[in-house]
Amino acid sequence: MELDAMDRKLLNRLQIELPLVRHPWLAIAEELGPRQEEVLRRLERMKQAGFIRRIGGIFNPAGLGFRGCLYAMAVREDLFYQAAAVANSFKGVTHNYRRRSRLNMWFTLSSRTEEERGAILETILEAAGGPRLYEFPSEQIFKLKVFLNMEEQAAAPAITPGQGLSRGPSFKREQCQIEIADFQLIRELQGDLPLLPEPYTEIAYKSGCSLEEMFLRLKSLQAGGALKRIAAVLKHREAGFSANGLFVSVLPGERIPEAGPRLAAYAEVSHCYKRRAHPDWPYNLYAMIHGPDEASVRRVAEHFVQHEGITDYDILFSTEELKKTSFSI
Repeated sequence: MELDAMDRKLLNRLQIELPLVRHPWLAIAEELGPRQEEVLRRLERMKQAGFIRRIGGIFNPAGLGFRGCLYAMAVREDLFYQAAAVANSFKGVTHNYRRRSRLNMWFTLSSRTEEERGAILETILEAAGGPRLYEFPSEQIFKLKVFLNMEEQAAAPAITPGQGLSRGPSFKREQCQIEIADFQLIRELQGDLPLLPEPYTEIAYKSGCSLEEMFLRLKSLQAGGALKRIAAVLKHREAGFSANGLFVSVLPGERIPEAGPRLAAYAEVSHCYKRRAHPDWPYNLYAMIHGPDEASVRRVAEHFVQHEGITDYDILFSTEELKKTSFSI
């Protein structure tokens, strides 16, 4: 299906945040112009067409007591899909990609304890034939927010840094205080928000609390850093961002605090980190760059490296999405 201007405006608005009010779709409708019924009709149509992955809670693993990390390994082709199936079977593995690189499998894992993490990784490595596992913990976060600009995508803008520099993550990296009653609410919001006039009323009912109590708990989870926002998550390829490349580069450690925010400021960058380097993998500044094709991703990377005078870099394009889900408990 073709998206019109209002579809794109609606997708942009819902990626930012759905308001915590009794009638959130009505609030969105009053802000953008169409009637509430039209907003719901458009959302249902775009979900069925595959543009929207889900509309629900987006949570911060660290705020819920989990530690996440990026891993990569070189898996033999005859064991690749076997290893992927085993990795994907674990709930804590939310993203898993085949990338065009000697390290061909990249996945993220979040776990509560080191014992749990070790057992999961041991099982994955056994299925992969025991390759070396590269661990890339984040040492500094410059940006962590996926926003696919559907309106600019339609206009095909020039590649330039976004307005203002990213000031790092908007959530805490420590676990916040979570009450037992919060967990049922969190589980309900990990699914899809119903496309009903009062979606939060149904969530509150299923969670066993009043609407007013639910809003108070959600605001507390936001203030504590466990809940980032309630928003729409789009499917990249269906939304027109069919190419995504993991940009990796080598910079002296003292330059990263200034170069990182400049890289994060590009609108096409959704994630930007300083990560651990290894002797045979020296890259320490990472970014996820999204675009309609590989050429557009390369233009962003080349614009950045030329500006920064970087010579040692690479772009690891995703060739297969093995798993992509939102974090859940």
